[in-house]
Amino acid sequence: MKRLALLASLLPITVCGTSDDTVEDLSDRIESDLKSHDGVSAVEVEYTTGMDHWQYLSVTATVADKAKADEAMEIIRRDYWTGTGRRVDFRVRLRSSAGADLLTSNDVKFKLGDVVEVERRHGPQSEAGELEPGR
Repeated sequence: MKRLALLASLLPITVCGTSDDTVEDLSDRIESDLKSHDGVSAVEVEYTTGMDHWQYLSVTATVADKAKADEAMEIIRRDYWTGTGRRVDFRVRLRSSAGADLLTSNDVKFKLGDVVEVERRHGPQSEAGELEPGR
């Protein structure tokens, strides 16, 4: 009987997955928004999660020029701000059609002093959770 009670208490732990539909939806939204933006093509967004439960989004796209790379990065920041409050580690690579890197980022961060400006431009942060300060 003790064994059965122990197994029943472990069941909720074992059925918990590392997937987060909110972050998967965010990856779909980023991909869709980038594909529909003029001057951005060949968009690939990959969502992965590690054994440590960290969630990762890898965004790769071809852009027309540096100005379009900056616009694409702003789309990613906007979608992250409004799409989920979960912490996500990003790897962003925006390159020209010739293959030269125009913008790369190992993360998408919101500096604490920029929060007011981000809210002014994109509205309130998602209520799906809280981004950590500086994220």
